[in-house]
Amino acid sequence: MNTLTVVLPTLNEAANVGPLIASLRDVFADASPEFLVVDGPSTDGTAQAAQAAGARVIAEPGTYAVALVRGIRESATEWAMVLDADGSHRAQDAAKLWQAREGADLVVGSRYAPGGRSGGNWFRRFLSRVLAGLFAMVARLPARDVSSGFRLYRRSFFEGVSPRAKFFEIQPELLAIAVARGGRVKEVGIVYEPRKSGRSKARVIRYGLAFLGMLRRARKTARKQ
Repeated sequence: MNTLTVVLPTLNEAANVGPLIASLRDVFADASPEFLVVDGPSTDGTAQAAQAAGARVIAEPGTYAVALVRGIRESATEWAMVLDADGSHRAQDAAKLWQAREGADLVVGSRYAPGGRSGGNWFRRFLSRVLAGLFAMVARLPARDVSSGFRLYRRSFFEGVSPRAKFFEIQPELLAIAVARGGRVKEVGIVYEPRKSGRSKARVIRYGLAFLGMLRRARKTARKQ
């Protein structure tokens, strides 16, 4: 019986999704995970590439946050691991998150924990650092990398959640929900690399403003414990 579902929200990642699934199969040979691709829907053949790699594909026209939450809900296993499908999250780090699951309800793959680092655009690195500092200071969330999309969720712990986020600000909101429910959070150092192929879907200014809008809500949510 599988205990892990790997959830990959995608939008036009045909060149990346197959190699990523293959590399994850290698590091999870003993866990035999199910692969669930929640697709944009894409226009470049991502769904077909994912199916060819052995993934189950769900078409989801909603935003990133909608796709992420649906992926967790559609998982039929105790654990759901969510990571980017563009190759920026490494398979060997996925194994580290999996190994850290004991005694946790949420494991965060962190660029800022010991052993973690980030490559790519300097401005995005700077912005993520600023956001992390704000959430740590204002909302007091128990992770240094609040915007990380590389996570392992105990699925039953997050059943019934109804986040308000639309985009990448779903990450601090789910972290705040975990705190409010008395969840046990761990943070594991990971390496964030530039995407392998294609164009980034992130819009720095738009999503930065969305994160700032989430700041007050995350603080309020976390304090409901």
